[in-house]
Amino acid sequence: MINITIPFYTIIILMSAIFMLINPRETVQAASQGLVLWYSVVFPALFPFFIVAELLVKIRFVNFMGIIMEPIMRPLFRLPGCSALVLVLGFTCGFPVGAVLTRKLYDQQQLTADEAERLLSFTNNASPLFILGAVGIGMLGNPQAGYLLAFAHYLSNFLLGILWRFRAAPSNKRRRVNPANLKTACQAMLPAADESVGIANLLGDAIRNSLNNVMAVGGFIIVFSVLTRMLSWWGFIDVMAAFLLQFLQLLNLNYPQVYGLCMGIFEMTLGAKTTIANASGSSLAGLMVISAILAFSGLSIIAQVMSIMAGTPVRLSFYLISRIVQLVLACVITLLAYRLALFYGIASLGVQAIPFHKVLYSFDAWTWALKSMLVAFFIIFVMLLSSLCRKR
Repeated sequence: MINITIPFYTIIILMSAIFMLINPRETVQAASQGLVLWYSVVFPALFPFFIVAELLVKIRFVNFMGIIMEPIMRPLFRLPGCSALVLVLGFTCGFPVGAVLTRKLYDQQQLTADEAERLLSFTNNASPLFILGAVGIGMLGNPQAGYLLAFAHYLSNFLLGILWRFRAAPSNKRRRVNPANLKTACQAMLPAADESVGIANLLGDAIRNSLNNVMAVGGFIIVFSVLTRMLSWWGFIDVMAAFLLQFLQLLNLNYPQVYGLCMGIFEMTLGAKTTIANASGSSLAGLMVISAILAFSGLSIIAQVMSIMAGTPVRLSFYLISRIVQLVLACVITLLAYRLALFYGIASLGVQAIPFHKVLYSFDAWTWALKSMLVAFFIIFVMLLSSLCRKR
């Protein structure tokens, strides 16, 4: 494997260096677009959640949820109760919060390698801010289309988690589910005798770790923005689109839609923007392409997730298979939702000629992030209440 990967990486790096030397203007423009996307949408969407996630782990709230949520998470997903926090924040915060929390729980030995691999596969989602705000309102100009895409995206990931429960290790299947015990759960949050729990130390560490994580995400976005511009500028995306078009004609896709799908293989935001900017033909086909892009998430997001899980037994091959399975599920759900008119009024994509830089400012990212955080805490409260009500 090493003899294959090292030459491949070397070729990509050399091609990127040559592109930067030959096309400095295109390089700067691509990097600038990635930077604008990061500070206007990604930073306000992720930074508050990174801090909250760090604090919840440091105050041992995951230990509390691990006991309370065991009767729900174990039968449903064959996962420990502490994974409920990853599930909720992963669904409401977006990439790569699920990966960050999964790694922390694995390092604390609250998850086995098999559990971490399965949990990671369905708790890394596009955030509601991105689907409803950036795509639905900003790019499509059609909030109802955003709700349809969100419905397909989150339901497909939820079904993926249920599907992977059947490949849980035998030891997990035989594990007995105990009723929730509030007293034991509260005791699990008590710090060790030699552990410092000063609020200043906790908050300072959380902010520093969160800044490191969100800066790393920004770096990946900029790198893949330049890489995608290079592949597009030199015609590699055109070759991919022409090849895929031969196989996807039965799905009533045209060349611009397939081209956007190819862009989405590398970078999710650019893929969605390209698909919408060149929208023509069937609106259903366009929605299915966007749904597929959101499900696969792009190599940029996949690289972010796997860099966070580096040094663990989590396999890239399994994560890629999960993305493909979710892609199929999301497209089927999108088709059924559209055909059954579950969301009335989506007669077309409702595309508006919005420049890329204005798309990012067509909604208030900070407001959407705070709303998502409130929804996350509400879901956690409801799950805890439901689990306590099941106490026998």
